[in-house]
Amino acid sequence: MNYLAHFHLAQQLASRTGLDQQGLLIGGLLGDFVKGPLRGDYPAEWEVGIRLHRRIDALTDSHTRVTECLNVLPVNYRRYGGIMLDVCFDHCLSLHWGDLHPSPLGNFTQDCYQHILVNKDQYPRAAMRQIGFLAEYDVLSKMDNWDNIEGMLARIAKRIPRENPLSSCGPELARQLPFIEQQFLALYPALQAQLFAEFSEALPS
Repeated sequence: MNYLAHFHLAQQLASRTGLDQQGLLIGGLLGDFVKGPLRGDYPAEWEVGIRLHRRIDALTDSHTRVTECLNVLPVNYRRYGGIMLDVCFDHCLSLHWGDLHPSPLGNFTQDCYQHILVNKDQYPRAAMRQIGFLAEYDVLSKMDNWDNIEGMLARIAKRIPRENPLSSCGPELARQLPFIEQQFLALYPALQAQLFAEFSEALPS
C-alpha cells in the first residue's frame, strides 16, 4: 500500500479505536523514512503510527493475493513488483473511494496534509520533502488518473540508483489492472479487519 491507503487505514483505525489520529497519520508518512527499532526518539503516538505502517506493509507483502498479482507480472518486473503494486493499489482505492469513505477524496487528502504538515520540522529531511510535495501538488487526490500513476512510478524510478523498469512499466500494469483491482478489492477489507483486531487487542483495557 502507498500513502493514500496508509492514511486511509490510519484514519479508520483511529475512528474505531480512539487512538490518536494525528499520530497515526504522521506514522503513515514516517514509516517509509524511520528504520530500525523504535526507542522513543519520536512521540509515542507517532511511534504507534510507524508500527501501524510497518504492520500494513508486512501483512500486504505476505498476502497470497499480492503474490498472485506479482505472478502475473513479467519476470523482469518482479524485483520492483512490490513498488508497482503499492502504487496500483492506491489507484484502485481512489477508484472505489466513494464506497469506502463518506467524505470526498479531496477533502480527505487536505485534512491529512494539515494534520501532518503541522510537525514537519521534526521529521527526517526526506520525509519533510515528501509531505511537502504531496501537499503542494495534492498528489493523493489525483490517483484515479492513470497518467498520474505512471508519473509517480517514473519519479520513484529516478530515486533508485540502479537501472529499473518503473518508468516504462505503465502499459503492462494497465493491461493487468483488472486482475490487480479484483485482488485489491478482496485484500483490502481483510486487511482492515486484521488491523482493527490487532490494534484493538493492544489497547489498555
